Amino acid sequence: MKEIARHTAGRIYLVLLLLSVVGFIVFLAMGGTDVAENGEPIVLFGWMTMPLVSGVTFVAFWLVTYVVYFFFFWPYR
Repeated sequence: MKEIARHTAGRIYLVLLLLSVVGFIVFLAMGGTDVAENGEPIVLFGWMTMPLVSGVTFVAFWLVTYVVYFFFFWPYR
């Protein structure tokens, strides 16, 4: 953790991860995964429910930030 926090790219990486966690919590708190008034879940592309979409988006964001940071900005190559 010290290696990440000691340089600018690492701090940006940690801030992005923190913002994604806060954003995910806000999304859940605002009812992003609730069902419609008629009781049916919100479905995207005909089969993806909102909890699945939000989870996949969250994991994909973390994966992309991980790949970019560790392949392009990791200071100990």
